Amino acid sequence: MTNPSEIKNRFHASLEASEARENGFRSRLLAEGARALQPVLGVLTLMSEVLDERDNVHGSITGLDCAIDKEDFVTLRAVLSGTSQPEQRIVIKYGPELGGRNLISVSGIGQTYAEKLVAKTHCAASLGRSVGSDLQLDVARAEDLAEVVREMVEAYFVGQAQVPVQHHAGAIEGHARYAVQ
Repeated sequence: MTNPSEIKNRFHASLEASEARENGFRSRLLAEGARALQPVLGVLTLMSEVLDERDNVHGSITGLDCAIDKEDFVTLRAVLSGTSQPEQRIVIKYGPELGGRNLISVSGIGQTYAEKLVAKTHCAASLGRSVGSDLQLDVARAEDLAEVVREMVEAYFVGQAQVPVQHHAGAIEGHARYAVQ
């Protein structure tokens, strides 16, 4: 019979080798996912920097870190926090799909912007598919996705800025009406 300490040593070595393979896979996947999501991450980072400038009262963009979730997808979760609208969450996932293709899955951009993204499709094969409220795109569409996300984020924060202006303009108009009478 094999020595118990030898069994333990072999088992420890097997576990360590397995963890090393898993960590290597996860680090390669994270690097590949960050590279695939770079156009979107770059746009969100630039817009976040503008919002972080001095005297900003419009809100913030947080959560701009790529991480691997429990299903081995590289996930980017951006949270748009404004002053007058509820926060908006955008979740973008990258990862392997059955059949050996890598896709980007997007949720939280809304119907209007999803339709804009679909309208920018140059060929049917590059669209991917819609799964529930998620839109799945081919990795080559990351630039198109970045442009649509930019439009959506701009609209979100411009809406933040316009709410007080519209309210204030109505108040001024009301005061002018009373002053004239």
